[in-house]
Amino acid sequence: MSSSEAYGTDRALAREWLIARIVVIGGFIVAIVAAIYFGYLVPRVLAPRQVRAALHSRIELLLKTEAQICTTALNDAKNFGIVPQYGHLANAKLGATDVQGRYVCVASTPAAKYLLAIDLICRDLKNPRCTSLYNIVQGNGAVLYQRQS
Repeated sequence: MSSSEAYGTDRALAREWLIARIVVIGGFIVAIVAAIYFGYLVPRVLAPRQVRAALHSRIELLLKTEAQICTTALNDAKNFGIVPQYGHLANAKLGATDVQGRYVCVASTPAAKYLLAIDLICRDLKNPRCTSLYNIVQGNGAVLYQRQS
């Protein structure tokens, strides 16, 4: 073997070792980056999505409960004969008052607007007995009904 052949073989071997080192070190770098990405970054992205989904379902449940409370109050007002049978909820959202546990719903007809004040008596909001109609005020401020305490 001549020195030029040995030089060519050594050079080829050096190139192979360089490529092997690049592949091994590059593989470790890719593995570390993947571990950081899937172990640290992805959970931080997925967790807010799960929190948002849980919050969204909770908000939907609260809105349905608000609508149910207002519907119960409107039905009570219709049963008392104060709000006409063709009255409907202007919106299905509860309004807060200064009194703890008392909320207001807005009902309307083509001719008038009614504010229905409701007291929440217990926490089982699906039970219609947990709401008590406190008063009904017409849009012009006239009190049409006031519960006797």
